[in-house]
Amino acid sequence: MIRPEKRKHSIKFIAAGFVLMVLVTGCKKDHCRGNVDEKIFVANEESGTISVIDAASGDVVKTVDLGYKGNMYMAHNVQSAPDHQTVWVTAVPMEEGAEEYAIVMNSRREGSLDFIPLGEEQHVAHVVLDNESAFAYVTGNESGQVIKIDAKRKQEVDRFDLGADAGPHGLRFMDGKLYVACMNSHELAIIDISTSTVTKIPVGGIAVQTAVLPTLQAVYVSVYDLKQVVRYDLSTGDTTIVPLPADSKGPIQLYPSPDNARVYVCDQGMVYGNPVSNKLYVIDTYTNTVVSTVTVGNGAHGVVTTADGSKIIVTNLADNTVSIIDAATLTVDKTIKVGTSPNGVTTVPCECD
Repeated sequence: MIRPEKRKHSIKFIAAGFVLMVLVTGCKKDHCRGNVDEKIFVANEESGTISVIDAASGDVVKTVDLGYKGNMYMAHNVQSAPDHQTVWVTAVPMEEGAEEYAIVMNSRREGSLDFIPLGEEQHVAHVVLDNESAFAYVTGNESGQVIKIDAKRKQEVDRFDLGADAGPHGLRFMDGKLYVACMNSHELAIIDISTSTVTKIPVGGIAVQTAVLPTLQAVYVSVYDLKQVVRYDLSTGDTTIVPLPADSKGPIQLYPSPDNARVYVCDQGMVYGNPVSNKLYVIDTYTNTVVSTVTVGNGAHGVVTTADGSKIIVTNLADNTVSIIDAATLTVDKTIKVGTSPNGVTTVPCECD
């Protein structure tokens, strides 16, 4: 979660939090191996672990420790690759002066980890991949950069500078561009990867995360301090403000339904003097209004859907739990205990032959 003061070993607004989370396509049930259905990966920031949950049963089937070279690492964001082969984690050391990493986990053999060094004092936040799973992109919240990683060679190949005071945090990829929420400069930064050009759209407040909606050619940005979501239309360049309910404490992560008809928004609060919230808001993308509110756990932070959109998964930062919500009825089906300060969340479809 984000904190009002800077901490040298964590970005919590984060704490923020997709995780962006890339929409994945499931395989047919009869092609799944054993009893493994879609899996949920949860980044437990303060305990430095990843919880792996069976989406069907709600059981935690594995907990992966991210300790490396004698150091413990806070798992901030987690993101599955579109090819479903790997899961990526941004890791900040719990001790000062240690290397920061992007960690690559095999989605079937979760204990198999590769550590990609990204330098010190980056405060790496979120990670996304392009549609081909060829390159990963990581935000450096304090360095003001987006780091490009060759996903096959597992090494850094380039950086995009957004400005030392930008504070890039959450990001998404669509049609050859990155859409980056910049906390400190209060902007949506659009990076054209092919030309390295950057376009900046003011959003008026602390931008935490973005959601891309290909069907509507629109980008939604959560704006924490103004307690609203801003929609940016790519075809017209127009922005539309979507106010959240009067009792909102501050939105963090947001994620679209597979059909792009809804955007789910986690209202966390907890930072900048705001009390904790336990609400998930549902925005109708055709009217740009909040049409439903779901009560989840305290510190609602990360959000994603299953591949078919039937379930919504929310991490509850202050309760150390995950809520599984039925998307049709908007009721909580399960509450699952995980590690300390669950932050980012992503899903991987069933294992296919």
